[in-house]
Amino acid sequence: MIGMIVVSHGKMAEGVKDSVELIFGQPEQFETSALVAGQAFEAFKDDVAAKIKAVDTGDGVLAFVDLFGASPYNAAMKLYPTFKAADSEVRVVTGLNLPMIIESLGMRSVETSVENLAKQAVLAGRDGIQEPISDLLESLDNGVTEDDDY
Repeated sequence: MIGMIVVSHGKMAEGVKDSVELIFGQPEQFETSALVAGQAFEAFKDDVAAKIKAVDTGDGVLAFVDLFGASPYNAAMKLYPTFKAADSEVRVVTGLNLPMIIESLGMRSVETSVENLAKQAVLAGRDGIQEPISDLLESLDNGVTEDDDY
């Protein structure tokens, strides 16, 4: 099974884990790492590396980070060559949100490719971003009534 790690600034990763556990229970091969104020980058990177190793049972790891180009992203990306050299497949997905995590948790038991799971995570993350009031108003403008299913 593909391992997963959520890496963020502050308590975001732990909040995602808390939500995941509410929905899924405690998933296997799932870790978090948080950059806290005053923490040295190298210590943070070492924590990310240790957690990636902890969830990798040979099928690879999907690392979700909060912001492209920020420290969690940089830590994961700086580790990529090390894991690649050790023949461990690690993929990094930025802009994490709960829909992409939930989709990935559901799909990782059947998806054996970290690359494909990363692509599915990105699609689920995008699809999870909605603005329902605009959709509702557009439906009403097109003659859909409150009693109709939409």
